[in-house]
Amino acid sequence: MYWRIALLLVIVATGLLIPLNVQAQQPEARTESQTLRAEIVEVIEEGINELGPITQPYQILDVELREGDREGEIVQVEVGVIDLNTTEHLYEPGDQVFVSYTPVTEPGQQERFIITDRVRTTPMLVLAAMFAVAIIALGRWKGVRAIIGLAFTFAVIIWFMIPRILDGSNPVTISVFAAIFIFMFTLYIVHGIGRMTTAAVLGTSISLMVTGTLAYIWVRLSSLTGLASDEAAFIQVMVGGEGINMQGLLLGGIIIGALGVLDDVTVSQSSTVFELRKANPKMTMPQLFASGINVGRDHIAATVNTLVLAYAGVALPLLILFTQLNEPALHIINREILAEEIVRTLVGSLGLICAVPLTTGIAAYMAVKSNPEDIAEYHHGHHH
Repeated sequence: MYWRIALLLVIVATGLLIPLNVQAQQPEARTESQTLRAEIVEVIEEGINELGPITQPYQILDVELREGDREGEIVQVEVGVIDLNTTEHLYEPGDQVFVSYTPVTEPGQQERFIITDRVRTTPMLVLAAMFAVAIIALGRWKGVRAIIGLAFTFAVIIWFMIPRILDGSNPVTISVFAAIFIFMFTLYIVHGIGRMTTAAVLGTSISLMVTGTLAYIWVRLSSLTGLASDEAAFIQVMVGGEGINMQGLLLGGIIIGALGVLDDVTVSQSSTVFELRKANPKMTMPQLFASGINVGRDHIAATVNTLVLAYAGVALPLLILFTQLNEPALHIINREILAEEIVRTLVGSLGLICAVPLTTGIAAYMAVKSNPEDIAEYHHGHHH
């Protein structure tokens, strides 16, 4: 019964969150650059270069391509000669890098290889392995289910959400469906099928509706275009000016980002209420709700602060840059690139605040309808 209610709510949420007037067109096909793994073979020349007002190190390198049709070929790459050298670390023979080049399409053109980044796959894989071992050691089978849920989340984003956005689909529509797939699967796979999880699913569904609606309203009221960041500009260049609706992409990003903290709050609130019911079967629904709200106040205060700090951490270089501008504070926060983060943070926080009483009320109702013995058995099977 309860899973049917949850499914009905998320279907309604989908209908409410889709702005019908947002359309996108198919991106035009264009010549794509290739990125290949390579290794620094020799440093031919290095020194200091003055590029306008900037003094920076430069290098001329021999680089051996390690993959693709031209594997084994040695090409020459310049770093910091005619472009800005964004890294303070000089390259040495043996360094693994990625190089990018665009195939020659017209007579007279010359190939130019550019080092795009260092290869850091190995340390990232080691860190991922440490994370998996730690979560399984602490969470045991629940930790395994959490990793499965995490893998499912990445799969939905990479193989469902992104390809459809690139195909010209409405970013908001796709983000809503992706969010539904993610939280429905992950909550039930990690926490098991039961009333506690269903209460969290229902709370997440309604809160996601509220968050998406607020995001849609305030993005429009604030006249946010989604074009303020460098990433947005790169997307426009790569897929064409009309390929992706960037305002819709901004809205979709707010929805997916809010989901990351919404499910944490809803699961915690629902679990707290059911634990209270298990500890004291005589508690009534108002008592469970009041006690759950008391816990929720502390939780929401900590979570909102975490949300703000997370966005501030990502935007820290931007904040430092703005502090150096000789402008009033109101002018600085009015800039779109900063206004996007403010709207994202406040809308997400409002969704969290909404999630606490909603989930607590739903969980309190379901808890009083449950036998304490069933709650104890469920928690023993799925939480310990």
